[in-house]
Amino acid sequence: MLRFRNIKTEKGFSLIELLVVVVIIGVLVAIAVPVYNNITSQASRKTVEANLRIIDSAIVQFGGANNNVVPTQGDLENYMKEWPTGPDGVEYDVSDGRAVISEAGNGDWFTAAEGDSLPIAW
Repeated sequence: MLRFRNIKTEKGFSLIELLVVVVIIGVLVAIAVPVYNNITSQASRKTVEANLRIIDSAIVQFGGANNNVVPTQGDLENYMKEWPTGPDGVEYDVSDGRAVISEAGNGDWFTAAEGDSLPIAW
């Protein structure tokens, strides 16, 4: 008489294997998202710092060419290719011969209280 073998002919993954893969992906995402948010906030701060340096450089050039006269934003048009734009709506201005942030924007990387200056130093 013929013996029937119990051979598994269907190929695929078991539910346990799929759950393990989903858990591994979840752990990787839980690690990656905070790291990504931290890096993007650091990039925003570095962009603001670089833009302030660019404006300060134009202020120094203007002062050197005009007997140390304190410039306004409009005076710097000839010393910069274009006025820099910051991340998340940050806007810049010139006050007392220094580059300042006139509008903080809506970035979560900006944590100073209302009225405080951006905590950036170089």
